[in-house]
Amino acid sequence: MSIMGYGYWLHKTAISVALQSQSPWLWPLCETVHFIGLTLLLGVTGYFDFRLLGVGRRVSVAAVKEFMPWAVVGFALCAITGVIFFVSEPPTYLQNPAWWPKVVCLAIAGVNALVFETGFGRQVADLRADDQTPLAFKIIALVSLVSWMGVLVFGRMLGFVATSTSADV
Repeated sequence: MSIMGYGYWLHKTAISVALQSQSPWLWPLCETVHFIGLTLLLGVTGYFDFRLLGVGRRVSVAAVKEFMPWAVVGFALCAITGVIFFVSEPPTYLQNPAWWPKVVCLAIAGVNALVFETGFGRQVADLRADDQTPLAFKIIALVSLVSWMGVLVFGRMLGFVATSTSADV
């Protein structure tokens, strides 16, 4: 089955049909929760990444990392609402030229976070305020900033470069 065949199949499933026929308030509610999630996720990770790049060196990296559970909450909110969006209109997303770059940026951000946590996460606790961060941390921070901004930009573009609607299904 092709990716579009999968999208058309998913669009006809009971859960997709149920989401399509929900209250007209479901989509705006999910958009609002998604935006709150993005705010938490990008606010905290952005602050952390800028600290790794050397901005605000009077604050220890470990102290900034204490905010990361809020980024995880933000990611969870975005993941839940993102799945709702996708499941309700899969062909629309799969045909949208902004969708695939968003997915690639999301994958890069995820792999980058995994590399940081598994390879360098413990070293963060050793950094004190005013310490210069290692070059590897700065590279990871830059990749994080660029990839999350890509997720944000391409996600925002979804509504502007759409190539189909559910009426086409």
